Amino acid sequence: PGTYWGKVAARQPFVRGRPLRWAIGTLGQFLGDAANEMEYRHFIIDSFSGPTNNGEFKIIAKDVLKLADGDRAMAPTVSNGYLSANISDTALSFTVVPTGVGAEYPAAGLAAIGGSEIVYFNRTGDTFSIARAQFNTVAEEHKAQDRVQICQYYNAESPAAIIAHLLINFAGVDPAYIDGAAWNNEITSYLNRLYTAVIAQPTSVNELVSELIEQ
Repeated sequence: PGTYWGKVAARQPFVRGRPLRWAIGTLGQFLGDAANEMEYRHFIIDSFSGPTNNGEFKIIAKDVLKLADGDRAMAPTVSNGYLSANISDTALSFTVVPTGVGAEYPAAGLAAIGGSEIVYFNRTGDTFSIARAQFNTVAEEHKAQDRVQICQYYNAESPAAIIAHLLINFAGVDPAYIDGAAWNNEITSYLNRLYTAVIAQPTSVNELVSELIEQ
């Protein structure tokens, strides 16, 4: 038993996030077609512990929105590129390090340099050509090793589409959990408004969704 559970513990990262179903019904209902009439609640595995000295093994399962918590889901994801050298407030290009990290960035888009200035860029390899001071930020000098962070940009989009994108692409929520048609009907009936936003620094998906719902 010790060897078996040791292997399970070693594989735990692959268990975390896996679906868990809790079926509620009557005695014998799980047999045959009657199982389709049972009530099913959907959870994801968050962790497990055990076995204890009494032989108990515990699985901790939580609501799927746990995937959106800040300890595991950030939007945008953290970028790994840094300025290779200082740049002035008038420079129109820069190179990122470590070598090859440019491949993690799109060919064009928005980026935040040093957490302060947003630029529009076109990229070839590790070299970025930029348009400075976007979205009311100010062109300024930046130091070598300042992070070049990809920004997440939503331009005149439905809050239903934004929330779905955040949950699916950054929190890893299965699209099967998202009833896009119902969400869109709610927006059309009660809100009928589009939102534009630039997320310049990695932020908890939970926080972003909560802020949008408050609006």
